[in-house]
Amino acid sequence: MNRLLFLLAVPSLHAEIWTYPAPADEFRSPDYVVRVTQSGRTHESFVYRHAHQDEHLRDRGSDFNHWTTFSFSDPITVEVTRLTGVAIGCTVLPSARGIQPRVAGRTATFSLDRPAKLFLRFPDAAENPLFIFADPPEVSVPDRKDPNVIWFEAGRVHDIGEKFTIKSGQTVYIPGGAYVNGTITAEGASRIAVRGRGILSGLGYARRPNIAGIPFNSVMFNGPGDDQLIEGITVTNPQHFCLLSRGRLTARNVKLFGWWHQTDGWGGGDGSSIEDSFIKVNDDSVKLYGKNQTARGLVIYQQVNGAPFQLGWGGAGQRAQNCLVEDIDVVACDAADKTQREGNQAFLNLRRQSAESVIDGVTLRRIRFDCDIAMLVGFLEVKGTVRNIAFEDVTLRGKVNGRNTLRTEDAGSIAGLRFRNITLSGAGGSLQWSTSGRVAPIESAP
Repeated sequence: MNRLLFLLAVPSLHAEIWTYPAPADEFRSPDYVVRVTQSGRTHESFVYRHAHQDEHLRDRGSDFNHWTTFSFSDPITVEVTRLTGVAIGCTVLPSARGIQPRVAGRTATFSLDRPAKLFLRFPDAAENPLFIFADPPEVSVPDRKDPNVIWFEAGRVHDIGEKFTIKSGQTVYIPGGAYVNGTITAEGASRIAVRGRGILSGLGYARRPNIAGIPFNSVMFNGPGDDQLIEGITVTNPQHFCLLSRGRLTARNVKLFGWWHQTDGWGGGDGSSIEDSFIKVNDDSVKLYGKNQTARGLVIYQQVNGAPFQLGWGGAGQRAQNCLVEDIDVVACDAADKTQREGNQAFLNLRRQSAESVIDGVTLRRIRFDCDIAMLVGFLEVKGTVRNIAFEDVTLRGKVNGRNTLRTEDAGSIAGLRFRNITLSGAGGSLQWSTSGRVAPIESAP
């Protein structure tokens, strides 16, 4: 690696930038160059490009993803140069970061003093979005001589095949600049980790749709397990879901890209969490299907299919209880005009809930939208119990194009839906609702 990251086991005590080698020049973006400067020293950060895998869906979303990852401590200047256009009109999102780029010709420049996951939007580059992942320094890098550490070399492409299996106590380390093709799985394993700053990809592998595809998730931890960690990596071109565990999983600082339908982002068992992460997938970003789950500090680019937060889609596994969602930025929504597809376009979604299901106690707070959306809430075919869903401190800079929907069937019921401090700065007026069945009055407070 460019900065010998593998020698560092503790945070650097002085300012540094870590950039990573290219695993293959074929992945290099022909559209963008990113340079990072600190204390008069400039480093180029390799920019990846991957093409949309689904020709049927390509006209409903971006044609490509472009992204770069680097790590740093202390303030830096980031310089983005377009190779195929000008930088005029560049917007850096999330807007909550308050970053105003300086633009000159083909180049946009801005400063960072803390880690960020950013979407750079250019008016004429909707098909070629650029994402910048400015990470904190790595800490507690595993010892490559440890027999329980599986270490992949930086600057290379590695093909591990489907269902590469790890056992309790093992760590897979994918350093920045390593590109690992395949999927990783574990059976009833605890004290396991997949971490680093590199890439886990399904490029070249066939799509695995429907339930039969679950064993081929990019990371699939089956059965009970505790102390499971996925940290720092980028997942791209998954065959099915990106990350799923049946145990207690912590995902931190991950970046998740998916093209096909059913390329969901994250799901875990009771007590699981995802934080400080970026998600641009083409199904549900986060599945809240268990108890005591947390999603915090996420940047979400919603594509045409799936909800940013899904409470359930059929079956008896819909039991979100005592869950917390906070500090979320939605920077784009390709589904904003898909109001007729009310089944899975809402920010918070529930569909085909079983009669035995109880969803109780989900709080969503400090939610920010930099775009139009289709719906904020969509609960359909509710046959069980839904209660105590609270939205607090929500800011929408765009419009809600459709009606929020609450519909129950049979003995299903919805109660205790509360809204506090909702700001519709780009929409005007108030949220519109379509309700039917056993739906208690919606509570709203300034």
